[in-house]
Amino acid sequence: MYEHIKLEEVADVTKLAGFEFSKYIEYQDKGEIIALRALNIKNNKLDLTDVKYIDNKTSEKLTRSKLYKNDILLTYTGNGWGDSVKIIENDKYHLAPNLAKITPKQINPDFLLNYMQSYGFLKQMENYLVGSSQPTIPMKFIRKIEIPHPPKDIQNKIGGILNLISKKIQINNSINNNLTTSFLFFY
Repeated sequence: MYEHIKLEEVADVTKLAGFEFSKYIEYQDKGEIIALRALNIKNNKLDLTDVKYIDNKTSEKLTRSKLYKNDILLTYTGNGWGDSVKIIENDKYHLAPNLAKITPKQINPDFLLNYMQSYGFLKQMENYLVGSSQPTIPMKFIRKIEIPHPPKDIQNKIGGILNLISKKIQINNSINNNLTTSFLFFY
C-alpha cells in the first residue's frame, strides 16, 4: 500500500551514551529537569511517580540527550521494552539510560508514535531481541525497523484522527476512575 522505509531515514535515533551518564549525570531527588528513565514509561504513558532530577546546566551541556517537544521515547531493554511516549513540552525532561530518543524529521510525530505503538512495529522489535535475562534491542536494529511512509497529508490525517481517539479514551478512563472512586466512597 505505502512505501516502507527505515526509521533512520525519517528520524534521528540516539540514546544517552554511557560515558555521558557516568561523567555528567548525577541524580537528585529534587531539581529543575526530570531525568526520564525506562521505569517512567509504562503502557505507553509517562509515569512520574518515581522521578529523579538533574540540574539545568547539565541538561544544557548534554544537548544530544536533551528532550524537546515531539521527541519520542522508546524503551528498548528489560521486560518493559517497546513502550513509547511523545514529549509534549520543552525544557522539562532529559534522556536517561535505557531509552531511545527518536526525533522525527521527515515524518509526522503523531503518525510515527501511533505506528510505534502498533503490533507491526513491536513485532519487528521482538525479532531483534537479544539476551534472555535482560532482553534488549540494539540501537543499530532500532534504526533499521521499517515503517510505512505515506504522503505527508495522509500522515497528518491519520495522526490527527488517532490523537483524537486517544484523547477520548483518556477522558473515558478518567470518568471510569472517578465513578469507581465515587462508588467505593459511598458504598
